[in-house]
Amino acid sequence: MTHSAMTASAGGLYRNTMLERVVHGQPFEQAAVADAVARGVKRILVIASPRAKDSSTLASLKAALGERHAGTFCGALPHAPAPCVIEVAALARHLQADHLIAVGGGSVIDTAKAAAYALSASDANDPTVLFDAPDTGSADPASRDWNASAWLGVTAIPQTLSAAEYTWFAGVSDTDRKIKKIVAHPAMAPRTVILDPKLTLEFAVPTFLASGIKAVDHAVERLTALHSHPMSDALSIHALGMLLAALPAVHFAPDDLAARLQCQLASWLSIAGGSAGVRTGASHALGHVLGAHAGVDHGLTSCALLPSVLHWNLAHNRPQQARVLSQLGMVGDELAPLISECISRLGLPTRLRDIGVSDGQLAEIAEKSLHDPGMRHNPRPVRSAADALEILEMAW
Repeated sequence: MTHSAMTASAGGLYRNTMLERVVHGQPFEQAAVADAVARGVKRILVIASPRAKDSSTLASLKAALGERHAGTFCGALPHAPAPCVIEVAALARHLQADHLIAVGGGSVIDTAKAAAYALSASDANDPTVLFDAPDTGSADPASRDWNASAWLGVTAIPQTLSAAEYTWFAGVSDTDRKIKKIVAHPAMAPRTVILDPKLTLEFAVPTFLASGIKAVDHAVERLTALHSHPMSDALSIHALGMLLAALPAVHFAPDDLAARLQCQLASWLSIAGGSAGVRTGASHALGHVLGAHAGVDHGLTSCALLPSVLHWNLAHNRPQQARVLSQLGMVGDELAPLISECISRLGLPTRLRDIGVSDGQLAEIAEKSLHDPGMRHNPRPVRSAADALEILEMAW
């Protein structure tokens, strides 16, 4: 009996979302207009980061949308701060927008999704609608209102490999407490995702590659979970194999659009296993806290944390780690060295100290991480802040 068959036999839930189509192989402007026409939307608010304000990408998109373009918000900040989300919601309401298009990385897309969540509430100007929301553990389609007609739809045009465009949850930062809240609802998921690899050229190569390690993290933490699912396993192992080949190809030939598209498709596969209910663990949980607490990009948190989390978990999921290596055509029973080698080969940082995290921050980060849902699903139980600190010190 396979590992998947054994762990899936206890039952589970596969979650569909409102995602309807993933488009690739055509210019993003053409795909965006076709999507708008198909949906019959007339007033579109475009959401992007400050760095995109004068970009040719936004200029081309606005020109293509024509009269359908109601306005642009270029203030989406890293880690989706709650005030930023509320500002987008207020602008959408003011403009009477009937659709959102998010162009950029994961924080931009999370901002759009969370704004749609806020707009579904009775008071979209109140940040507590975000922080009082249930987390992904209780945002189950079987128990939540699926009335999609009450939600503003989102089209996502990603420029990194965060895979936020495929999920029905978003990380929103409480800037006062420096923590991140996971806001979730099935109808939050973008309706359309448009993949155009040439748009990824606007980001620095290390930033793009680091976001690819986040996709590796999505796949690896699900592949090494104690309770898996055949759907998740199949998608995740294929994603990991694609990423291990395509990320180095981009590193050595940054203009290779075919390799960049392979990275984008692998990013999609890397997150899709989550729909089968397979949860991520300590690498994601600690990464969420590092992002909100220390302002570190999630791709870089995965670079620094994932190998240490794998090593810390080894006594509890050695068979799962060995199975991953076997499926990749390798021998051994510890996955951390392969992941570390991949990160180093891409020229990315591998230690927390190398991404601006001081050792004096570790204890507070460890304490905060216990409140993240991912810590409840780590293969090796994280029973205290001391356990979390042990991982952080290993990664520092």
